Amino acid sequence: MNQSDDRTFMRKFGGIILGLMLITVVIIILARSLQEDPAGNLNPSHQALAEKRISPVSAVRVGEEGAAALAAAQPVAAPAAVEGAAEAIDGGQVYNGLCMTCHDAGVAGAPVTGSEDMAQRVSEKGIDTVVANAINGINVMPPKGGNPGLSDEQVRAAVEFMLN
Repeated sequence: MNQSDDRTFMRKFGGIILGLMLITVVIIILARSLQEDPAGNLNPSHQALAEKRISPVSAVRVGEEGAAALAAAQPVAAPAAVEGAAEAIDGGQVYNGLCMTCHDAGVAGAPVTGSEDMAQRVSEKGIDTVVANAINGINVMPPKGGNPGLSDEQVRAAVEFMLN
């Protein structure tokens, strides 16, 4: 090989490398122009998705905002009783506020409300045992369905509602 062949090769090789670099720069510019608007802001839909992905899982709330969040998170309370009358507990309200999350879909093996599995458990174990299991927790179900603010009577009312 002589020196002129080397120079020809280096010119062609340099031209190819330069051409590839230019193509790369053009692709980068094109990609950025598709992603941003002329003002340099991100596409609004991309911006919303990015904010959703990086948003915190929880928050610490203080002051009035904290008091409002705490009030909203209070456990389901029994309706106020009329003076002198027996306290009426709405099992449907307790069920709809907490129990339906798992028992409507059968999450983690929870018996589905109104199913034969539910009726079979009651006929085998008795209502008192089923209520005791709901109060104390069984398998993956936490005590009182995860709401320690529920009274035993509210849990019984919810179980009876599920059976009807």
